[in-house]
Amino acid sequence: MALDLDILLEGSPAYGVLDARDGVVLFRRPGHEREFGRIAAEAVLSAGEEYEAIPLTNEKAECDRLFIAPLAEPKSFEQRD
Repeated sequence: MALDLDILLEGSPAYGVLDARDGVVLFRRPGHEREFGRIAAEAVLSAGEEYEAIPLTNEKAECDRLFIAPLAEPKSFEQRD
């Protein structure tokens, strides 16, 4: 099942959602490492026309955050007319 952006932004018991510049950060909740890892991997595979997903790792090289950048929205660094 592919994850669309709206589903990711809802959050879940496995992760929370923080607003970030040019996107959002999904952060893993304690005790949900395996489920967050599955969701993050699926989000990276589902990324494409709707959003870009960038896994972020901690000092143990574990994916504990995922940056989601919606592709339909203008980025803060892009020049606007």
